[in-house]
Amino acid sequence: MQNQAKKNKNKTLVYKPYQKGIWHSGLAVKKGLKLLAYFALFAFIYLVPGSALQFDSVILRVLFNLVMVLICAAIIYVDGARLGENEVAYGEIVYNRREAGGEVSRKDLESCYHPFKGVFIMLLAAIPLALLALPHAILAEKQVYVLQALPSWLTRSMGNNEEIMAPLQYYQTDISVGALDILHIVIRLLTFPFVNVASTSSADAVLMVDRLSPILCWLPAAAFPMGYWTGPRNRAQIHGNIKTNRKRYNSRQRKAAKARNRTEKKNELI
Repeated sequence: MQNQAKKNKNKTLVYKPYQKGIWHSGLAVKKGLKLLAYFALFAFIYLVPGSALQFDSVILRVLFNLVMVLICAAIIYVDGARLGENEVAYGEIVYNRREAGGEVSRKDLESCYHPFKGVFIMLLAAIPLALLALPHAILAEKQVYVLQALPSWLTRSMGNNEEIMAPLQYYQTDISVGALDILHIVIRLLTFPFVNVASTSSADAVLMVDRLSPILCWLPAAAFPMGYWTGPRNRAQIHGNIKTNRKRYNSRQRKAAKARNRTEKKNELI
């Protein structure tokens, strides 16, 4: 374990100059929409496996739901890291072209790395989700248990007793599903792990999650700029690996040449 840590610490990093790009562009908007589409997948992940994570143990429930959120954040982190590394690599090509006197177009600059681009892409996904969750957060109410339709045996046996049935007619009222109800369902799906954990505490805790839903629903997206910012270092590590491998190859070639020279001298003496 210590040897692996020393190996990672001693990795050679070779930073090469690259052309800094444009942080706001049509390509960045497309990446933001792609990031927003991830949350449809996350809602499915939260619902299906998350439904099985409603343990009686608070510790297990918190642990497994946290892991589920971290998995979704890791997916976004890797996507951001891959984009950052690719854009740094393209920036190196554009830089060399510019140094050689070549033309650099705006489209080239849009494909190059810029430190703020990762934040911009994250905001393109986070802001719509936050605005979508805002009505849910404002109109959220404390959950209470409400009876549903009356059982049929009660209606048959006491249907003619007006003193009993009149107060109970409230429970026979049909409840229509509107746009706001659908919105509540969507936001609950996006915050399901947090609701799952809060439900072990109290209705007040669930209400607090609803109030914080404009932040919680897009929280995994915060991993995107974190991954994107690793682009220059990841690219430097690739150059470092190439340099290290070249040194090893040259070293092996020199050792092989010395071995051949020793063999040739022995053959001459014989």
